[in-house]
Amino acid sequence: MQYLQTMIVNPQLDMLQDVEALEELSDRTAKAAQIFISMLPIILVYPFLQKYFVKGIVLGSVKE
Repeated sequence: MQYLQTMIVNPQLDMLQDVEALEELSDRTAKAAQIFISMLPIILVYPFLQKYFVKGIVLGSVKE
């Protein structure tokens, strides 16, 4: 978060300061970002394929 604040407030920073700011990110922050980015394709595709998921669930639950 501090990295983003620094970039917004002072966008004329040199590359050395950018690298130092990136090194301050914790492993937990990086992991959270990876999880969020990996969820995006699923979240974006699901609404378009939802009818097929529902259809499959209904067909699987009906006894003959």
